[in-house]
Amino acid sequence: MKRRITAFTVVLLMLFCMIPLSGCGDNDKTDNTPNYPVEIGGVKFVGAPSKVVCYSSTLVGVIYAMGYEKQLFGRTANCDYQEAADLKACGTPDNPSVDLLVGNNVDLVITDETMPQKSVESIQEKEIPVVVIPRATGRSSFVEMYGALGAVFQGGNKGYNKGRDLANDLFTQLDDIYRLVENEETWNTCVILSSDLTQFATGDTLISSILELTGGFNVAKDSTEGEYVLSDLMRSDPDVIICPPGVEQRLRAKSSLVGIPALDNFRVYSMDMTVFDDQYQGVIKGAWRMAKILHPEVITDDIIPEGMIEPEEEEDVFLD
Repeated sequence: MKRRITAFTVVLLMLFCMIPLSGCGDNDKTDNTPNYPVEIGGVKFVGAPSKVVCYSSTLVGVIYAMGYEKQLFGRTANCDYQEAADLKACGTPDNPSVDLLVGNNVDLVITDETMPQKSVESIQEKEIPVVVIPRATGRSSFVEMYGALGAVFQGGNKGYNKGRDLANDLFTQLDDIYRLVENEETWNTCVILSSDLTQFATGDTLISSILELTGGFNVAKDSTEGEYVLSDLMRSDPDVIICPPGVEQRLRAKSSLVGIPALDNFRVYSMDMTVFDDQYQGVIKGAWRMAKILHPEVITDDIIPEGMIEPEEEEDVFLD
């Protein structure tokens, strides 16, 4: 089933409380408003932190993208952001190395909402502030995520605006892709995130928002927290399935999925979904990849910027 593509819906979500104590307007970038003090997520900053540990691979990548990596001391042990490999491994969100944080005089911990509250409290008990910055789910929260990190490292005027400007520039690139496909038919699409078929790109994910921009209708849009069982998949009749390599064979082995258009018409496409973990250039690469899968007649090789599609991906067979 096809749907006519509609304008991208911006979901306004209050992710955190960021209140520059001296005030700063979004559009006033040339005033003399002091950068500090600033309050972000309940933590008051009187100056920039100098020794930070980040327990989120996604946020580590954004920190590097914004040029604040010199203030990073450590990372979560399971961080897969390659440029951060030399940072000190400081445990995981479930089991942070609190003694290591204390012994090295860490002055700030940054994490996302996946860190358990007991872990947050164990760090706070040692008088180390913890700023929780939730993961982006759409344009608004993506911009605010960047703005919050900018405010932490460079203040509520200069840093906040720098972050928002960078995030808006990234979404401008996504808008460019959207303009290429906005008049094309939209394919009912299911995006599977995990090889074991337990995690899907539900409506509360950034991937879902990017899918809409690239010409897909997310059949799991009304679900949350990645939960979308195979019986839901059968009922939604997706035209296209995008999934990690090797998943197509698992889907075809499920007798309950016989008759799904995506399987019957061989419209199951492999994609490394971890590309979206890099919420800087990774989201742009992932968007071009999705757009080419869904609309190869429009998203041709000659208009895709260099480096956006990996050589091995170019060999895939796309929709007719």
